[in-house]
Amino acid sequence: MIKTYSYPRDKNIQLSSHFAMGEFVTASDYGGNYPSTVYIDDGLPVTLEKVFAHFGCNRAEISSGYRTSACDRSVGGSGSGPHTQGIAVDVCFYRGNQPIPSRIIACYLQDIGVKGIGVYCGGTQNWTHFDMRVNSVWYGDERDYSAGHNNFYSYTGTSKSEVYGSNPTSTVMTTGVTIRTVQQWLNKTYNLSLATDGIYGDQTRRALIKGLQHVLNAKFGAKLTVDGVFGAKTKAAIRPLKKGARGGYPSILQAFLICRGYEVSFDGDFGGNTEAAVTAFQIANYLTPDGIAGKDTFTKLAE
Repeated sequence: MIKTYSYPRDKNIQLSSHFAMGEFVTASDYGGNYPSTVYIDDGLPVTLEKVFAHFGCNRAEISSGYRTSACDRSVGGSGSGPHTQGIAVDVCFYRGNQPIPSRIIACYLQDIGVKGIGVYCGGTQNWTHFDMRVNSVWYGDERDYSAGHNNFYSYTGTSKSEVYGSNPTSTVMTTGVTIRTVQQWLNKTYNLSLATDGIYGDQTRRALIKGLQHVLNAKFGAKLTVDGVFGAKTKAAIRPLKKGARGGYPSILQAFLICRGYEVSFDGDFGGNTEAAVTAFQIANYLTPDGIAGKDTFTKLAE
């Protein structure tokens, strides 16, 4: 859905955890002569958050978002492209001080179903265009604006392990330090024999579910089979978990979030940063962003 904003009145409105409305109206497009009315597809911040979370980013820069027709023509566009519709961004993502290469971002966007993707945006290695078009598919190389690339993996020579970590079943790309801490904690707390390799693959996911099942049995008398399978009975046993809670239940939630690439304290105390991470995860997964970990949020965490 395209939403309408007033500039500069609305520039500080947070559209998601890491992106404010004003970031979609950039100096590189306008210099200082900004438009008073701005259009932004609400799918853009959701998709940006998906990438942000998946790669464990600490920041991202948007070089171009919404453009008026005149602005689009002034930067070499047609005056009627996706930027003028409010459905496009050109963006660079960072982990630490290092930009994540465009070819890797493009492959991930392709995997999550984004239909408009331009690799090497502006002819650079680290900037990527994507847009929320629905009725067509455009996978292009913006070094020469060639199109027709139906698979960015083969076109750019990118491997699945670059996008998903060293294990193709991993869900995030990460340094592995915090995931290793979680694995060690799971082994110690629940008497498991999990490899402490810092990779969030299927075995670690199942171990987290076992930990969750242990907690639900102990705290709520759920009588679940501790098998590492998140089925209907496990989902039904979930109780809403929110800010202020302490103990093993918040610890399991934090462990899930850490393994999904979110920076949270691992202390069993559901505080402000855990609430913020839950909200960011909910936004990235099209859930109600209330900061409360309920059945739907745990279901997505356990996927």
